Amino acid sequence: MTSNNFFQNSSEMSLLVQRYFDIDMRYKHAENNNEIGRLRQQMTVVVTARIGLCSPTLIASLYSISKRQALEHLNKLVKQQLLICIITHRSVDGRIYICDSHGAKFAEELMTIPVHFRRHTPAEKGVNQNTIMHDLMNAHILLSLMQETSRKQPELNIYQGLMTEREFKRQMTKADTRIVDGLLLEKSEGANCIIALELENSFKTKAQRSAILLRYLEAIKAGFYEKVFLISQSKDILDDIKRFHSQLFDELIEVRSSKTKQPLMSVSDVQLLKQAIVYRTKYCDELTEMFYR
Repeated sequence: MTSNNFFQNSSEMSLLVQRYFDIDMRYKHAENNNEIGRLRQQMTVVVTARIGLCSPTLIASLYSISKRQALEHLNKLVKQQLLICIITHRSVDGRIYICDSHGAKFAEELMTIPVHFRRHTPAEKGVNQNTIMHDLMNAHILLSLMQETSRKQPELNIYQGLMTEREFKRQMTKADTRIVDGLLLEKSEGANCIIALELENSFKTKAQRSAILLRYLEAIKAGFYEKVFLISQSKDILDDIKRFHSQLFDELIEVRSSKTKQPLMSVSDVQLLKQAIVYRTKYCDELTEMFYR
């Protein structure tokens, strides 16, 4: 199966999703300070508009600069009325930044895609405080993956584009669709492959894992994506997911749906999920160091 199945769902949807993937989300270092400042201004505003927030830690990592330099950069954008600073203990930096109306308009012009903006008073009301840490970690992973290159051909980037959780959520209107933390477009041997990203910060029950597995299966069969990258700051969380999945792969082929009277999964469904789900431990230590130190 290729990502073409995803695009066949709707020609209009296909075009819109591809437009998100076509936005260049790789930071390229410029030759002079004026160009560096311009490119960083544009990149930071686009990142903030697409993710919904940013922070000094995220920006320092993206541009390979110090936290002090990142803070100065972000505060400059606040003075330019492109961003708004929100003080919060939910961020490792004690603050986050969101788009102001001018910033949302600027991002919209850069991407040529509508940016939804709603002013809240105070600004804190427009932010889900419970997901700040998760959203920042997720943004870091998405942006880091966009910089990954092929081992065989270091000059080639593995991933060609991304779609964020908030963008995915706006397009997937079905109530039973599993909203993932982002999509990545991978190109290999001339074929496109859409990968779902899931950032797992906490342990879940077996029942929760069962429901999520079934949603993955439905989405993969529908062609929304072909692979699922599971990422966490904790190897224990990923090991726990593996353990539940192993049990559920055996159990769900025996459990029958109350509606269809058919097994919730077939043997081929299990094989499909085993091939699709990838447990990526590469970022565990990095996420812990950046966000939990």
